[in-house]
Amino acid sequence: MSATPLLRQFAENQLLSRLQEEDRLQLALSLELIDLKVEQVLYRYQAPIEWVYFPTNGVISAMTILSDGRAIEVATVGYEGMAGLTAFVGGDRSPNEVMVQVQGTALRMAVTAFKRDTARIPALRDLLIRYHTAYSTQVSYAVACNGLHKIEPRCCRWLLMTQDRLRSTKLPLTHEFLSIMLGVRRSSVTDVLGPLQERGVITNHRGVIEILDRDRLKALACECYEAVNAEFARLFPERVPGSGPNPPGRQDQ
Repeated sequence: MSATPLLRQFAENQLLSRLQEEDRLQLALSLELIDLKVEQVLYRYQAPIEWVYFPTNGVISAMTILSDGRAIEVATVGYEGMAGLTAFVGGDRSPNEVMVQVQGTALRMAVTAFKRDTARIPALRDLLIRYHTAYSTQVSYAVACNGLHKIEPRCCRWLLMTQDRLRSTKLPLTHEFLSIMLGVRRSSVTDVLGPLQERGVITNHRGVIEILDRDRLKALACECYEAVNAEFARLFPERVPGSGPNPPGRQDQ
């Protein structure tokens, strides 16, 4: 893909959309648009980071994997950010297993080009410093949430986060996949989603969860959802004309 049509994709990622045109032109020389497929593994735990990804749609999950095979999500990445942030802060191997949660597309860049461009584009470096702070906040709250909060508020928080990144009320998620992300048994997910459906908060049918009442879902979610959103808003308060939807916390209806 040539630089000109590729530049149109920059508006779909909330980091790249904040760059000036001359910086976008530099980056476009090293980026390519790729498809993200469900359950595609972008990084294995402790594997070398060869590429970084700026999602334009879809959702990516960073998971901690224990030696017995159990897994739990510690961060969610969508169009508000990037995957491969460790390469920016000096690491060369992934601290998590990172996989595609919901299919979509991303702008991909080789890590060698990424390091070169972050060194020579101050505006990109500043954005990534701020994003690193926001991402670290998300991870910190995920740790606290997974350890201290009950399954229902955790599940509600997770559904809201996924909706924010998909910008849709319909989430293509199975009970099995949701149980992996939350680190619980599949039956526990069923026990949570059933009552939410009975109360008219969601519908759940054939691998698609549809959010019917976002306000009630937010009321049922734990405080972690609003806390992480507030940190994103503090670090990225500006709006870029023509840059697409807002960062997490608002989605198209």
